[in-house]
Amino acid sequence: MRGMLARAAENVYWLGRYLERAGNVARILHVTEQLSVELRGLAPGLARSLWLDLPKIYPGAIVIIDPNASTEDIAKQHLRSFLLATDNELSIAASLRSARENARVVRENLTRESFEQLNQTFHHIQDLTNKPLDTSMALCDAIKKIQVEIFGVCGAVDRTFARNEGWSFLNLGTMIERAFRTLMLLQVKLPTLMNEPEAIELPIYYAHLRSMLRSVASWENYRHIFGLDLDALQVLRFLLFDRYTPSSIKACVHALQLNLNSLNDGEIMTAPSRMLGKLSAKLMYEEQEIMAEEHLDHTCRDLSTSLMEVHDSVSRLYFSV
Repeated sequence: MRGMLARAAENVYWLGRYLERAGNVARILHVTEQLSVELRGLAPGLARSLWLDLPKIYPGAIVIIDPNASTEDIAKQHLRSFLLATDNELSIAASLRSARENARVVRENLTRESFEQLNQTFHHIQDLTNKPLDTSMALCDAIKKIQVEIFGVCGAVDRTFARNEGWSFLNLGTMIERAFRTLMLLQVKLPTLMNEPEAIELPIYYAHLRSMLRSVASWENYRHIFGLDLDALQVLRFLLFDRYTPSSIKACVHALQLNLNSLNDGEIMTAPSRMLGKLSAKLMYEEQEIMAEEHLDHTCRDLSTSLMEVHDSVSRLYFSV
């Protein structure tokens, strides 16, 4: 890295992470509500457990629930907490607040359009705290609108951000966040989905697989290749190893390598570059061995641990002063 100050680089990196996180949370809330409503008449216990999985997918999330509440009330508690709660650092509101603070620090790196779009979205979600939003439907409608605005922010940043060192740090943050959340989703959902479904459970099984793909914006990409042929191992292989779907681990690791190489600019290989090289080689050459492992949720856990080690290494190399 040559021209960018460590503090500015760190703020741009976290801007990418927070924007990606906000969009990811909005999407998974919408998908979870749809699946929960679909399953309440077929499998009430599973419909309830979908909401209780969210704090596992987002470790550290704070959600205060009444264990004796109905599934509808538990849904509302999770929707509100992950949308608006100020004490939940993984909520959409918290992510947008943090993204805005990071953007203010590096205001000179952003165009007026992208900063104004982010500022407008932040104020929109602040305004929601003064609205009743008493039903799951009202909360979901608010989430859908915020999700569209988040996409607008990301689009504005993507179209106007200068392709310099800051761009590389922005994409490092985005890709680490995206890959990590995909792996957390797989860790939580795989133990249930790897059980062979009985005939009566097939509709629930398929609905669960579709929702998992939709949670990482990969359902349409999957359908282009496999049509309606749904299988847990095939979905897992797709989300780990497909080169072209943006949320797959292989695609994210490849993007991380490209951006780190851009920062290194032909210099000696850095610690995070070596770590990513090992991870990339594992994904490229050990696909069959990985898919043959008995506890694939543990494999996803190990991969997420490796990604967090890359994050730590990037932080030590570029952001420490």
